[in-house]
Amino acid sequence: MNAIASFFAGARAIFALPAMSEQELVAFRRAQGEVRDPLVVPTVVAAVLMIAGFVGWDQMRDPGHLGPAASVRLGGGVIVLLLLAVVRHVRGLSFRVQALLMYCAIYGMQVAIAVALGADSPLQMPGLLIVMFFGVIALPRASDSLVNIVLAAISVPLVLPRHPHEADVIYEIAHFATVVALVWAAVALLERLAAQSFAYHSRLQREASTDALTGLHNRREFESGMVREMERARRMHVPLSLAILDIDFFKRINDQHGHDIGDAVLREVAATLQRHIRKSDLLARIGGEEFALVMLGTQPPGAWVVLERLRSAVAALRIPAGGQEIGCTISIGITDRVDTDHDWPMLYKRADGALYEAKERGRNRVVEAAPPEAVLV
Repeated sequence: MNAIASFFAGARAIFALPAMSEQELVAFRRAQGEVRDPLVVPTVVAAVLMIAGFVGWDQMRDPGHLGPAASVRLGGGVIVLLLLAVVRHVRGLSFRVQALLMYCAIYGMQVAIAVALGADSPLQMPGLLIVMFFGVIALPRASDSLVNIVLAAISVPLVLPRHPHEADVIYEIAHFATVVALVWAAVALLERLAAQSFAYHSRLQREASTDALTGLHNRREFESGMVREMERARRMHVPLSLAILDIDFFKRINDQHGHDIGDAVLREVAATLQRHIRKSDLLARIGGEEFALVMLGTQPPGAWVVLERLRSAVAALRIPAGGQEIGCTISIGITDRVDTDHDWPMLYKRADGALYEAKERGRNRVVEAAPPEAVLV
């Protein structure tokens, strides 16, 4: 029993998907569909051509049944292509559903061939098994390959003679069971490899866009996010607010308590800011002690309320520092997008100017930038 349990545990380790969060799994499934969706038509066409190409094989194996075999193969190919054309234009059908429908349709064509040729023909089983092996390409998920169990259960009686011996039954069941297992293993392994590759590239992408110390977005992600949010604001005709936040007297904290405490302050401030904003907001660390907050769909009055809440939450922090607790405050400059803003640096410049004014006024405050038309040149 231990050996069997060890075997299944090892098999699970080989074929199971790598550990992924629910969000990552959803993203992987979406990417899986995006990659394989264009392959639906080529896959089905290749399968139909492959099956039609076996007309020559039919002639060599059983010349007497060439006519029925050719008509079912070629006629079925036309039907499948028509079905494909219909399914591709039905909205709401995912790649997965399309692939399964096409796969079952092609297999059904082979079942029709088996019925047409009769139970004693040597042509039945090869075509059925070929389509099952082709499922490695046609089936998007390992769980989908379990449809082969149903197809095999339908197929075994078709390939048996009318009065089969026990050995014939065992042989056919073992034959189809082997193919089902091999196809499942192949699909599961391919899916696992694809998931590992996706997880690896996702991790690289996260590392390239994440600040290692705080876990927030970094400046690179902030800049690309600003381009994206500016475009969304223009397209959707919604407001966009940008705030620049800076920890007051951060250099003094580093000088008096050391860089380890300074890092702890950065992490605590980042975590506090993150807790008090929406999931849709973009929060990034863009400099040593400087953060940026992008709020789509939020006008200055609403943004002001949010920023005052952030300022108060940071001011209430107490960070352990060598047997004592220290606090910190932040200064914030805010602005919003106007129609004359052609790119995000124009917003950034105004918000940065407002931050400078907040520092000049004594720090630990929120200052809104003057509208562009009120700025003297």
